[in-house]
Amino acid sequence: MSEYQYYEFQVIDRLLTAQEQAEIQKLSSRVQLTPTQAIFLYNYGDFRGEPEKVLTQYFDIMFYIANWGTWRLMFRFPKAIIDLKWFQPYNLPDAIAITTSSKYIVLDIEINQEEGIQGWVEGEGWLPRLLPLRNELLGRDLRLLYLVWLRVAPYLAGYILEEDPVEPPIPPNLSQLSQPLKAFIELVELDSDLVAAAAQASPRHQFTSEVPLENWLSALSEDEQQEFLLKLVRREPHVDLQLINRLQELAGTTRSSPQLASGHRRLSELEAIADTLRVRRKQKERDAARKKRIRELEALAPKEAQTWNTVVELIELKQAKPYDQATALLKDLRDLAEHQGRLPEFIQHLEKLKSDYSNRPALIRRFRTIKL
Repeated sequence: MSEYQYYEFQVIDRLLTAQEQAEIQKLSSRVQLTPTQAIFLYNYGDFRGEPEKVLTQYFDIMFYIANWGTWRLMFRFPKAIIDLKWFQPYNLPDAIAITTSSKYIVLDIEINQEEGIQGWVEGEGWLPRLLPLRNELLGRDLRLLYLVWLRVAPYLAGYILEEDPVEPPIPPNLSQLSQPLKAFIELVELDSDLVAAAAQASPRHQFTSEVPLENWLSALSEDEQQEFLLKLVRREPHVDLQLINRLQELAGTTRSSPQLASGHRRLSELEAIADTLRVRRKQKERDAARKKRIRELEALAPKEAQTWNTVVELIELKQAKPYDQATALLKDLRDLAEHQGRLPEFIQHLEKLKSDYSNRPALIRRFRTIKL
């Protein structure tokens, strides 16, 4: 199997300068570069730069995928608008790393799968779906980090984690996932039944109205007002969040820690709940499929005679595709006969067709796929 590695970096709320673009261009001759994005794609060889340094110096988010079974998602946050303590309960070696520089906090998520990623692997198109996760984290929504733990705990148990690890703090609203979180689950092939099991202990949080912060604008000093206006004129990123944080401080509602429920269930408990939910889900799916099939057969019943005629017309065309269509209709007629308790009558019709067209081996081969 050939190698596939895909790196995509993105800036938010600003454009890369000409100087920055020139520096990034030097990292690889194959870079696909725009004022907001850099993509590096490799089928052999590897990225010469250090992803963490490139992100910290130029970008706000990075997505990486390799077909041998690695996903990586990195976020850069200005220190002024986020609290490092929010992420610390989820710090997990080999999966979730949190580092700081003079100006930024970097959240680095890495997931590995020993057996590789099944099926066709393509990195294009994923980052736009995942990009809103950064704003969710800025809004103290830590569901992503819990989902990462849920994905990596089975293979880190007994290695980085204890044999049967206890879940981390449980964020609210795991039963009401955003589209970006659903995209993440799809990307890393996280068991949806395990997510549903985890969600059973996740409180539903109704967002209350914010304190009317505009009432506190007049409490800003003239110097602060001037500073915020200058930042807006310079189009600096996240000025709105910086202003909100400052007004919250003045209002006495400064950034609180995210609302989390205490994690108490072990991984084995979550997996047992997931197994039960999976059995129920599959039974519901079978019941729904059966009801749908019954509706289809009841719609076919008034057209049974006409359908038999259509089968003969298709056979008479002596072509592969019409043979396939005739066989599909015969399977519908078989199911209808079974539903109505008239299977012997169907078998009689089918045997007559076999006799009438016994000199057509391609058709007879298709008839053999009609299980009775």
